Amino acid sequence: MAHNKRALGMLGFIGVGALALGLAGCSSGDAEPGGDATGGSGSGDLTTVGFVAVGPEGGWRNANEQAIKDAFTEDAGFELKYAPAASPSDQKSQLDAFSTFVNDEVDVILLTATEASGWEDSLKLAKEAEIPVILLDRGVDAPEDLYVTRIAPDNVQVAKSVGEWATTAFPEGANYFVLEGVPGLSVVNERNEGFDEALGGKSGWNKVGAQTANWKTDEGKSVIETVLKANNNDIQFIFAQNDEMGIGAAQAVTAAGLKPGTDVKIATIDGTKGALEALSKGDLSFVAQYNPFFGTDAVDAVKKALAGDKVDSTIIVKSATFDSPEAADKALADGLAF
Repeated sequence: MAHNKRALGMLGFIGVGALALGLAGCSSGDAEPGGDATGGSGSGDLTTVGFVAVGPEGGWRNANEQAIKDAFTEDAGFELKYAPAASPSDQKSQLDAFSTFVNDEVDVILLTATEASGWEDSLKLAKEAEIPVILLDRGVDAPEDLYVTRIAPDNVQVAKSVGEWATTAFPEGANYFVLEGVPGLSVVNERNEGFDEALGGKSGWNKVGAQTANWKTDEGKSVIETVLKANNNDIQFIFAQNDEMGIGAAQAVTAAGLKPGTDVKIATIDGTKGALEALSKGDLSFVAQYNPFFGTDAVDAVKKALAGDKVDSTIIVKSATFDSPEAADKALADGLAF
């Protein structure tokens, strides 16, 4: 795509080159800010898209980033420059990649932030360079006029569905514990908000505590092992903010001599294949899907933004819920897992 600003950007190519090379180590073998996810060399006729990504973090993230790569292909008219963070919590590498994309005068930037704060200055630079920014999945703590839209399932509503199910599964309440994701993320705050809203002060619900397990199975298991021991196994319900932590919680429940699904019910969010298989076996009791497949939504938003058309400030991706082994089996048979 021909842009006058991109011609000016060529003047800074040599100065930016050193920074781009410095970011190559975070590419995980896919592509760096100066390359593309398809392996092509790029073309002036292609729309250049810089993707500031999280990188490998678990089943959901892998499925989501692959969906973006599958949508922004050369055949579809795009050159995708994929820049994953050095680690799922490394914001500095993301800020560096974002800066490189601005200096390279890409046509548009896709951003999935490792944390919500700290983005306002970078977004202002992109706006000054007339480069639209589209948020994928996670929100940021910045004025809405600095980005075009945020595309994601509704975290509040998805978590609310978990809480609503829990109140029907435990009409008289329960002692419960929450396994949270990485602190500081909008996703974590929104999932807490939705779940708490569903409980809404209902009697009998006793929150034993909440702790991060950083989205990881082994940490989820470790946290719940400690919680069960400290509370003499008197926990009836666990809300895990993602599938991997919930699977770890089920392992801890089993290790404590309890039966998941009977003695302790566990609800999770994401809808990965592992979670649906665990629901099918009875190790999990409820799985709320957080639909990762919104590459086509992102493409549509990019095209509208570059054309100057109106784009909704928030684009909600529809998701489903699964509340029984039979529902899990059907989802697996229908190919809804990832």
